[in-house]
Amino acid sequence: MKIKNWGLSIFVSIIMGVCLPAWGQMQMDKSADMDLGIINPQKDFTLHDQDGKIFHLKDHRGQIVLLFFGYTACPDECPTTLSKLARVYALLGPMGKQVLTVFVTVDPKHDTGPKLKEYLQYFKINAIGLTGTKQEIDAVLSSYKASSMKVQTNSSAMGDMFDHSDYLYLIDTQGKTSHLFHLEDKAQDMAQTIRGISHG
Repeated sequence: MKIKNWGLSIFVSIIMGVCLPAWGQMQMDKSADMDLGIINPQKDFTLHDQDGKIFHLKDHRGQIVLLFFGYTACPDECPTTLSKLARVYALLGPMGKQVLTVFVTVDPKHDTGPKLKEYLQYFKINAIGLTGTKQEIDAVLSSYKASSMKVQTNSSAMGDMFDHSDYLYLIDTQGKTSHLFHLEDKAQDMAQTIRGISHG
């Protein structure tokens, strides 16, 4: 019986050794990059900006737009990305005036226009916050193959928390999504990519 169990243990170890790395690689491949080919967003969407005005993406043709989904109470991805964008703008210099960061909240219940405005001003970048109804925001998320899901927390003091996509979408002057930045991308590389889009 012990011999059989020992043999079974070896067999399970071999299977785990073969399958787990493959499964891990599959998970890495899944999260490594989103294929731009599957993103077919409308070249326009309509939400309300931080000042209560109607925002049309198409009105910003001729500018480079950096589109990001998040919320002001986000503890990690959002402040990390926006802080990095402050460095990107510094590296771009005068060209940064042509680049607009569009921050779409995934928490319209709490992220009012004034709250979005105050939050984005902290990072000192050319940014505008957008909100709308949950249905309107969900439609934009779906268009960009992005996601957002409310998560349960053990503390009511933390407020509502969301697990959301952390891609930063680079939309060129013609309104085409031409690149996806990731959380781990360096500011220097991002600035270089933006310059390339501008000169393309």
